[in-house]
Amino acid sequence: MKNINMKLKLWILIIIPMIAILWLSIRIMSYDLDVKDNLNFTKDRILEAEALSTIVHFMQIERGMSVGFIINSGKSNSDKLPAVRQKVDNALEDMKKVYAFTHGNSSVLNSLGDLVQKRASIDSLSITALDTGIYFTKIIKTFLDVALIIPPLIDDKDGRNIIQAYTHLATSKESLGQIRANLNGTFSKNTFVEDTFFKFSTSLGAYTVNLAKFDVLAPDEVKEFYKNTYKGESVNKTEAMIDIAKTKWMSGNFGIEPSVWFTEATTSIELLRVIELELYRNVLKLADKKIADANTSLILITSTSLLLIIALFILASYMIKNITSSLNSIQLGLISFFSFLNRETPKVELINLDSKDEFGQMAVVINENIEKIKKGIDEDRKLIDETIAVLGEFEQGDLCQRLELNVSNPALMQLKTVLNNMASNLENNIDNVLKVIEEYSHYNYL
Repeated sequence: MKNINMKLKLWILIIIPMIAILWLSIRIMSYDLDVKDNLNFTKDRILEAEALSTIVHFMQIERGMSVGFIINSGKSNSDKLPAVRQKVDNALEDMKKVYAFTHGNSSVLNSLGDLVQKRASIDSLSITALDTGIYFTKIIKTFLDVALIIPPLIDDKDGRNIIQAYTHLATSKESLGQIRANLNGTFSKNTFVEDTFFKFSTSLGAYTVNLAKFDVLAPDEVKEFYKNTYKGESVNKTEAMIDIAKTKWMSGNFGIEPSVWFTEATTSIELLRVIELELYRNVLKLADKKIADANTSLILITSTSLLLIIALFILASYMIKNITSSLNSIQLGLISFFSFLNRETPKVELINLDSKDEFGQMAVVINENIEKIKKGIDEDRKLIDETIAVLGEFEQGDLCQRLELNVSNPALMQLKTVLNNMASNLENNIDNVLKVIEEYSHYNYL
């Protein structure tokens, strides 16, 4: 380091904190990028879950209409089935697009490989209503199982909780769909047959438990929407008919028209679908807000870091320039002074620095001493010049000349005194000699 000039040393001193700021900024930006990547990953999984929920919803409708179509030997729902199937197909196409966008695992779609064949069997009435219900229920369960494994993949707590809330809501909706199918046959026969009551009880328990879990995990805004939406005449009638089925399960004779039950239960399921859509609207809005906040944070960190580094660079440049300029001024002043001392130049230049910092104070002290030394040197030179002139007079025999100048140099003042005393002594001695010679000239030899 001792071989490096001052300017480079100052730059090294400034570059170290600049590198530290840059490193810290990169660390923060790296963290924010990870957060953003996690949020984008979360949004991708939410989009997949939303697409799954759409397929599940329309397949639940197709299941109900297909079972009704078979039970009534093709006389019921024949005009509605094509439209519902088209909605299922559209949802499947949308699902493929979502997986292509998210690069997710689309293997769940393989479970629909024989959908066209099953539909053909339904149209030809070559499959039973029970097998039809089992087929669609199996597919729906497969899609719901895929939705169930999404929350553990998500790091974002809010997004994870909302998707978990959806899985419970979707399971409740599916359970209500199974209850709808179960009680539709039960009310038609006016009694529970075989193990249908056990299946009814199982589905009812899943419906109740999952709605309670949904109420725990859902955001407050969605809970409020759920309370304001899942109510009214259809929900009340649906729950009342379920209570009748629970109460009279042994005796039968429910006194409920299957078509009334199916209509009210379907309306209740549709209300749950509305809540599903609101749930996804809420979670996507939250995800977009968090991604936007992450982008804002990245932009803020990046711009702040750049501005800080640029400001530090400009400030460092100014300070280093100021310091090196002050050092150069002092250096030039000292070089001029030493040249004057070494008689290389006849005059000395003072340090041209008027700053109020330590360099300025140093320059003032140096200038004051330069002026004192210059004054002393000028005085010494005048005294020396006078001494040379007086000694020249002495050489010519004029011993009455004396050194008159006073200087601040003690050595020269002592020399002046010695020379003046010597001149006085010489002059007195010569005067005495001249007097003796004059007496001799008058023949006074005493």
